[in-house]
Amino acid sequence: MPYGVLTIDEAEMLAFAREFDPQPMHLDGASEQARMMGGLLASGWFTVSANMRLMVDSFLARSSSMAGPGVSSVRWAKPIRAGDMLDGAFTVLDRKASRTKPDRGFVRFLLTLRNRDRELVFEQDCLVMFGLREPGTPQAVASEIVRPRQDDLSRAPTREFLGPIEEIAAGDIVCWGDHTFTEEAIIRFGTRFDPQAYHISRAAGEASHFGGLVASGWHSASAWLRTVIDHWNAIGAATQLPARGPGFGLKDIVWFKPVYANDTLTYYSKVLDARPSASKPGWGILTQRNYGYNQRGDLVLAFTGASLWGARTEVPA
Repeated sequence: MPYGVLTIDEAEMLAFAREFDPQPMHLDGASEQARMMGGLLASGWFTVSANMRLMVDSFLARSSSMAGPGVSSVRWAKPIRAGDMLDGAFTVLDRKASRTKPDRGFVRFLLTLRNRDRELVFEQDCLVMFGLREPGTPQAVASEIVRPRQDDLSRAPTREFLGPIEEIAAGDIVCWGDHTFTEEAIIRFGTRFDPQAYHISRAAGEASHFGGLVASGWHSASAWLRTVIDHWNAIGAATQLPARGPGFGLKDIVWFKPVYANDTLTYYSKVLDARPSASKPGWGILTQRNYGYNQRGDLVLAFTGASLWGARTEVPA
């Protein structure tokens, strides 16, 4: 079914980039990064957040939605730019009742955005929880929907930062820093991108199954990105760092615990693979499992991402 048209507003696109993804390719069309990508482009994290808003406005706000526990994959198929008009459509892939909570179940969606040339620019495979009309009633299930396993993700960093792709090894862990979620910030993000009641009202959050105001999952993930960039900029002030390129997409996103007002998350990345690119000289492909722990020591979220990463500028003697 179609679920609306997403028009990429330049002011909103730039505002998101300034707050969460302040890389030159998202802020300055004349930058080298932007020229490499054919001009100024939207952050992929902006696209996924703006698409969340389209989903809420189109159908989630009028449903029994109880938030989403995870996303199997996100793919940014083509660059998205200011002024683009993208048609959203969803396909229901599967559904299942919860085994442990008789009042709810899960629906698996494939979400797509296509431009006016009908080219696929964005694709997301995700789960959303919904309430059951008749709690406890057995539900037909076409096939099993499996959440990614909870990884063994250490809070013991092995590196302060990541250098050129040739110097990175699988298993390397970096701690990027902390981010505190204020009530005001949770409501601001929720109002802009995910206006479900438990993200925009303390009273509604307290009355919900969460028991309090909670951050949108895309807020907690976007804050990881900002924390990484801030760490990168701080290290780069004293050390020459490799170039960074765009990301290809995300996989196996799991929100294990809610993020409440005044929670502080500490963000990490664990390298899964680092290899030179066969098609882009001077670049490599870096794959990481990215994750965050709250102040109570609970693993809150984890996701896998891959991106272009700079190689050495000189061959060592």
